[in-house]
Amino acid sequence: MINDKEFLRFQEGPYRLLLEKYINFKRGKGEKVTHSTLVRLGGLNNALNNSSCFEITSDVAEKILQSRTDENPASRQLRISDFRQFAMFLSTLGISAYQIPHKYTKTSYTKFRPYIFSDDELIRITRAADNLPFGRRSNKHQKIYPILIRILIGTGMRISEVLAITKDDIDISQGVIKAINSKNGVSRYIPVSDSLSNALDIYARKELTNLKSDVPFFTSPYTGGHYSYDAIKYMFPKLCASASIYTLDGKVPNIHSLRHTFCTKSLEQMLASGISLYTALPILSAYVGHVNLSDTEKYIHLTRSNHDSFIHSESSLKQIIPEVAYVE
Repeated sequence: MINDKEFLRFQEGPYRLLLEKYINFKRGKGEKVTHSTLVRLGGLNNALNNSSCFEITSDVAEKILQSRTDENPASRQLRISDFRQFAMFLSTLGISAYQIPHKYTKTSYTKFRPYIFSDDELIRITRAADNLPFGRRSNKHQKIYPILIRILIGTGMRISEVLAITKDDIDISQGVIKAINSKNGVSRYIPVSDSLSNALDIYARKELTNLKSDVPFFTSPYTGGHYSYDAIKYMFPKLCASASIYTLDGKVPNIHSLRHTFCTKSLEQMLASGISLYTALPILSAYVGHVNLSDTEKYIHLTRSNHDSFIHSESSLKQIIPEVAYVE
């Protein structure tokens, strides 16, 4: 039985038990079912139970999928997505359910385009973090950012994961960072390089000695809690500007691009060492905390150096491709 308070509010009916199975199925795959998702599924549960028809027919589906007053497009797409996935789940159980047609789906586009940092740029942004000026209220940032940036570059961790780690999550003796209950409910141990382990050790001994094990590894000087994401969003563009790192359109890169860079460069190194793609991709996927390999594939980008190598190696394939007779 699911103990979520939001699920306990689900209206009793034939679909409540099926939705409980569906939620457990998603969590069993490692997917994170958030509070907002439970709210939407609760609405779907009530609508289906009130349809006076146990089978999800096209008429039932069309009625539930109707636009609602004051519902924004993004919310409607989430509601449609929930309904479609649940209907597909019912079909796998052998329960007749109308499959939501593609006409209800709108392809979403994001303006975010990852920037892949060069090795020189990674060195420059690290130096920028090492040489931050004094602050007006606190100089804590001068100690935090040199380590925080090195973690992002050296592990590819999500910024939310880095900010959430505690003193106890850093095992210096083993050279490991623990990411506990991160995105999709995935926990993992992240091995780090000797140089990063040494930097973490120096920071911990200077800043965290004699403090409790559950104290945030990066502590806000203002709240005493975990360092905030807003502070990072404010500082990262300044670091990029200080290091003269800009995208082609003259903007500074998004901080999430460091994760894209890590995935791309890590895969490059594994392939260069002779590891096959079929072996390298699952290793990288586990390291960065992805549930599916398709999630990792989104982070793999063809860099300029790889492009040149690809063109060079591809040219030899022309010898085995049969010629096509010229036709006037």
